Amino acid sequence: MKTTYEVGRTLQPIYSGGSLSLSEDGRILAASLGEDVLFTDLTNGKELGRVEGDGEAITSLACECLLRIQGALSD
Repeated sequence: MKTTYEVGRTLQPIYSGGSLSLSEDGRILAASLGEDVLFTDLTNGKELGRVEGDGEAITSLACECLLRIQGALSD
């Protein structure tokens, strides 16, 4: 019986109770993590990018920015 396993993938937190926004196609999740925003591809769980905040907690996110990010990622 196998008792030890090699780590294949580690998932980082993608949501901490703050603002959320989904791209129009539902593929990209933007989630506030304190003062940062994390962009995650929900089809594979990979982090697409992170925007560092300016010291203030993020209170809302808009989907318009996600459409721009999607365009940049597909170019």
